Amino acid sequence: MNPETKADPIDIIALRNDARAPISATADVRHYDDYFRIDRTDDPVAWWSGAQRVARLVIDDLPAAELDEDLQADLLGGVSRLLLAGGAVRAGGGAAVPAGPAEPPGDGTAARRWKLGHHLFHHMLSLMNSHTDGLGDALGDSDWIAVRLLLGELTALYDAATATMHYAAGFPATAYEAAVRPTMEPPWMPPGFSGVFNREHEVLLDRLATLKPRLRGRAAERGMPAETARTARALWKAQSRNRREHKLICEKFVPGGSSLLQQHFTEKKGR
Repeated sequence: MNPETKADPIDIIALRNDARAPISATADVRHYDDYFRIDRTDDPVAWWSGAQRVARLVIDDLPAAELDEDLQADLLGGVSRLLLAGGAVRAGGGAAVPAGPAEPPGDGTAARRWKLGHHLFHHMLSLMNSHTDGLGDALGDSDWIAVRLLLGELTALYDAATATMHYAAGFPATAYEAAVRPTMEPPWMPPGFSGVFNREHEVLLDRLATLKPRLRGRAAERGMPAETARTARALWKAQSRNRREHKLICEKFVPGGSSLLQQHFTEKKGR
């Protein structure tokens, strides 16, 4: 080394006053997205590419998940709606992003199906959120034909989302206990990891809660055509079914037990 060459100065580092690393005390939406391998972007073509790829992988793996015929039909109905929506994105401009090389169905492991199922679940929820925006506009214009059609789409997608939950949980409880739940606990994830950090689901619940007074109840139904009222009731029925089925899945994996978030609060309270 040339003795006249000066070494680069060492940059300042930042340390905390409490001498600790800035580790999150509890899980939040960032950890949820990291765990399920979700990359947030506003690129519509990237959304389409991801939906196409996830749909293909789920369909390839579907026979191994052992869903009954009704659940398979509901799931595939949701997939067809995703692909139609993706086709509209491509038609709207921009070059399509290749879906990537074909992949084998995989070994059907619990962890893979758990995350792949959540990917499809998120895509369906995001399409539902777009439909709720359109539904709000149609209600504002008293466009009852559009309202009825969007309610029908939301109902079908809710049933598809329910079926997708069953697909994601399509493995024995012993596999969940041994291979899935531990990956959502320390040291792999901060305590309190939970599905409440699902942004798409949170938006959907907020939007439906806002729209419900205009679509549910005698007063609301008197102001709309009878067929539209029947379609709205089908949507709330699908939502109730979704909640019941989610509870059954939770009970399957943790009989009488608590979620990771509830467990965290209980442990924190006991300290």
